[in-house]
This record gives sequence, structure tokens and C-alpha cells, in this order.
Amino acid sequence: MALPKAFWLLWFGQTFSRLGTLAPAFLILYLEQGELLDAHQTPLIVGLYGAGIVLSGLVGGAVADLIGERRTIIAAQPVTAVTALLFAVTTNVYALCVLSLVTGFLSAVDRPAGAGLIAKIVPQEQFTKAYSLFLVGFNVGMSLGPVISGVLLSFYPPALFIVWSLCCVIYAVLVWRLPADAPRPAAQQSGSSVLRGAVKGIAEPFHSPVLVAFLALTFLLACIYLQVNSALPLDMRGAKLSPGDIGIVLAINAVLSIALLPLAPRLVKGLRDQVPLIIASALFGIGFGLNALADGMTGFIVATVVWTLGEVVWAPMSATFIANRAPAGRASTYQGSYFFAWNAAFVVGGPVGLTVANSYGYSTLWISTFVLGIGAALAFALITRLPGFLLPAAGTRQPGHNPEPDSGEPVRANGSQAG
Repeated sequence: MALPKAFWLLWFGQTFSRLGTLAPAFLILYLEQGELLDAHQTPLIVGLYGAGIVLSGLVGGAVADLIGERRTIIAAQPVTAVTALLFAVTTNVYALCVLSLVTGFLSAVDRPAGAGLIAKIVPQEQFTKAYSLFLVGFNVGMSLGPVISGVLLSFYPPALFIVWSLCCVIYAVLVWRLPADAPRPAAQQSGSSVLRGAVKGIAEPFHSPVLVAFLALTFLLACIYLQVNSALPLDMRGAKLSPGDIGIVLAINAVLSIALLPLAPRLVKGLRDQVPLIIASALFGIGFGLNALADGMTGFIVATVVWTLGEVVWAPMSATFIANRAPAGRASTYQGSYFFAWNAAFVVGGPVGLTVANSYGYSTLWISTFVLGIGAALAFALITRLPGFLLPAAGTRQPGHNPEPDSGEPVRANGSQAG
């Protein structure tokens, strides 16, 4: 069954957005190249950018459920475009800190809304397929973005922010063409009522025992996976790999992810909800654990292939796990709790990994990731015993769902629009 036009508008919009979004590494290169900050201020900029990303998951999901997913994405893009352009003309270090926090937040605030939109514009049985393809676009953008940034930084650094702004505009224009959001009850409420509703919504996923367990394990696996941004490149450098060799190893992850993500729904079709999560956790643990045995490029490539397979299974199936358990009107909030758990690992995973590696050696770090990954797999095998794991019968999962009446498309009983 073909996916609807609305999905592809969202797909292209998000892909353009990721092409233009400036990665923290290139933001730091721009600031240091222009002598706008020194090495002592760099960690602060990175930390504030990361804090904005962590905050964006919870806030972005709650806002999307209050005012609408489409409205949330469209509203964020002009603000992002202006903030990006301000980087090109700002020299004050305190202003740069504020901009880093804001741009970190804005760079990811649309992701829960995007996942929530997919849950609405495709039939429930196609969510995993659609989200897998959505992640392909995300990875394409995130893979090509640094290449574009590197070229722009070499020839005309301010173009980094011009391109970022233009991509925001393209994203907003494409999402504008999606069916309008249904009226939200928040529109008739006072400001204090809306705020209380948002806080209550943010906390709601954390009241479910099965989701609390899922989010805790998500955080654990993210701490393992995010070693790719910190400890893994340093270990490869210590093994005498050149920067070019390291780039090739990491490029294998990007290429495999893009190629295999569309196949993930077929590979796990018919399996119970927890089984793909068990498989993914084990592959994360085994893959990063194999780094302990790697003493050259071949060993690191083998390890990368294994943990990339875990990523390919995990990414769409974790989103599906959340989507299947989100009640009516809470799809984006629940997806936001996932992004919060995953992004929180940026703050913890990298620093802890480097501390372990520096204190006890990289072999100890990789053995630890193996133990944690296998432990997570065993925990997912037991998650079936928790309240909330079993799903209601089809057609009753989202009672009271208010479909988009102005979309012009038929609506299924489960609240998803027919493709």
C-alpha cells in the first residue's frame, strides 16, 4: 500500500531541515575559526546546545498535542531561521551562549511532532514502514549536512547560517501543504489551564510502569550507542587509524542505515513488540563489545556493522512501541518522552564513557557496553510482565480520538487516516 502524499511532504521537509541544520561540531569550528570564543568556553557552548536538545523532546511533544503537530513545526521554522542568522552577526560570548541553547532546542523541537504526524497520516499498520522511511530521510540529511557545512566553512563561513535559514523556510512551506490540524481544546482554555495541561501531559507517560521501564532502557542503550560520538573515534585513533580511516568506518554506519532501514519492517514483521527490542539491545551490546577485540580497521568495521544492525532494528521499532501505547491526543507527547530519554544520554553517556576509558582503559569500556547491552536485552524479555504491555483490541485502542475532519480523507477506526 502506497504512503499518502502528506507523508512525502513531511519526509522532504524534514530531510531539507536536517541538510541545513548546523551540527554542534561545525558550530564550534565556526566560532573558533572566527576567534569568537576560546577553548575554555567551548564546553559551555556544547553543553548549552545539548541542554536545548534534551529539553526539546518533552516540550515539543506537549506543545504539539496542545496546538497541533503541523502548527508546531511551522511555528518553529521562522524562529529557527532568525536565530540561525543571528549567529552570523553576533560576537558577544553571552549572546552566543543564549543562541546555542535556543538553537539546540529548536533543532529538535519538531521531532516529536513529526512522529505524531506520521501516526495520524498513515494507517496504524503502516506506521513502522513509514517511520523507517522517515528515518532514512533524517539520516540522509544528517550525513550530507556535515559535508555541505565543511565546504561552506572553507569558502564563506556565514553561508552556514544562510543555508540553515533557507532550509527552515523550505521545511515550513512543505509542511504548510499538509492537512490542517484539527481544532484543539487548548484554544478555548486560559493560559494557566493550558500550562497545567501541558505539565500534566509531559508527566503522563511516566505514570505507566511499562513505559517507565522502556524509557529507562532507552536511556541505557543511548548511553551505549552515543559512544560513537566520543569514545569510539578516540579509541580508533589510539589504534593508529588515520582520520580518513575513522571517517570510512563511521561512513559505513551511515550507508548501512540508509540502505537497511526500509527493510526493517519486513525483517521484524509478525514478531511480538518486545522481540525486536531484545534483538536490537543484544546487537548494540555485541557490536560495541567487539571494539574490545579490534586492533585495526577491519575489526572496527566488523563491530560497526553489528551495532548498526542494532540501530536499524531499534530506531523504527522503538517509535512503534511508543506509538502503539499512546492514548488519544497524546501521540506527540509520548514520542517526546522517548526523545527526552534518548537525548538525555548526550549529557551522561559520552562523559561517563570517556571517564571509564581514561581510568580503566577502552577494553573495560567496551566490555561494560557488552554487559549493559545484554542486560537490556534480558530486561526487555521481562517487560511483558509489566502493566500496560498488552494492547487493547484493534479499534478500541484510542477511544474518543478526534480525527482531522478537514483532511478530506477517510479515517480508520483506530484513528489513522487511510493512505
